[in-house]
Amino acid sequence: MEKKTMGTFIAALRKANGMTQKDLAERLNVSDKTVSRWERDEGAPDLSVIPVIAEIFDVTCDELLRGQRKSPAGRVELTQEETFPKADKQRQHLIKSALAQYRNQTLIAVGISALGLIAALICNFAFLKAILGFLIGMVFYTAGAICHAVFLNKAFSSVEDADVEEKTLADYKKKVITLTEKALALTVALIGFTLPLTMVGDAYWGLGFESFLPMGVLWTALLLIVYAVVVYCINSALLKKGLYILSKKEEGNRDLKKKYACILACVLIATILFHAIGNGNIWDLDSIIDSYGIEFKDYDAFKEYMNRNDPFTDRYGVTEIVAGVEYYDSDGNETSEEEAMTETLEDMNGKTVCTYLRRNPNVYGISCERGDGTVLPIRVWTMQDYYAAERVFAGINGAYSLLYLIEILSAVMIYKKKKAN
Repeated sequence: MEKKTMGTFIAALRKANGMTQKDLAERLNVSDKTVSRWERDEGAPDLSVIPVIAEIFDVTCDELLRGQRKSPAGRVELTQEETFPKADKQRQHLIKSALAQYRNQTLIAVGISALGLIAALICNFAFLKAILGFLIGMVFYTAGAICHAVFLNKAFSSVEDADVEEKTLADYKKKVITLTEKALALTVALIGFTLPLTMVGDAYWGLGFESFLPMGVLWTALLLIVYAVVVYCINSALLKKGLYILSKKEEGNRDLKKKYACILACVLIATILFHAIGNGNIWDLDSIIDSYGIEFKDYDAFKEYMNRNDPFTDRYGVTEIVAGVEYYDSDGNETSEEEAMTETLEDMNGKTVCTYLRRNPNVYGISCERGDGTVLPIRVWTMQDYYAAERVFAGINGAYSLLYLIEILSAVMIYKKKKAN
């Protein structure tokens, strides 16, 4: 006996009504290839299309899902055993298909957002245009968010008119909303990670990796905290409206999640505040570099060091000899090297006590104790001192970034352990 399916039933109804696959496709706003796949049972119509097909062929949705007409008497009264098993199986299949389709669409939206991060990083590190990178990234993030909204609306409308049980429909909507929340959380995290690119002082500057990474992690944590609060409020409103329902176990998990989310938020905020306060007052770059440098207690040694023409060494250890440079005065007139490099140090009374040539290309800065007739001792910081202090500063910020991750992962692991119990 031939197995009765929705596809063969649609084909039989179409032929009985003298319609071609193209005729049916035009009435349903789909392609004739789609109708052909339905009839070969290689796919199934969306839930929103089933009532339309049933109306075209003057059958019920249940008959369409069963793959056969009911007897005239059966249309009036059928036992539960005769009616629901096959129809429920078809409905479950269609719900799973709709959910799988939405998962794939969500991946597309997330992929668009990920391209935004890649574009932002390329603009910053390759072309040294941090602000432009952020703006380009935001274009992709916005496009990804719009796709999420469109796909979410489509996922809901596809089951709007379907003959699905209320519990099944509520469970479907809950899964769709949960998936959307997770996908949007990733987009929010990407926005937070690229937000430091707006903090450069000029549109034609780039942000170094040592500064970018810790600030990116910090802003990611901040935005995710705000996002979690917003999502919780929205979910509460949806539950009150009855858009979806929670079981007793899920309600307990929700309360548990709220508890640990509050604890995590408090810990993160405390860590962020201490990090922000310490960054400007305790371990800023200037205070770190104070522990470096060379101290000179006589003018001759200081002058000799400043007059040296050492090879210049950059942050990556590459050295080069600076030679053949032309010098100009404040009016733009060409001047000699000696005149251009001559600098003076004055005591507390404004009297010049030391005149020297600042020829050494590795000198980063000078500090001295101004007294009456003296400026000794004099401390000189080199570019190597600056790079070393910069590494320490980046290391401190990196340690805080790691601390944020440890706090988040610890809260998640504790929550999952409590949830399992």
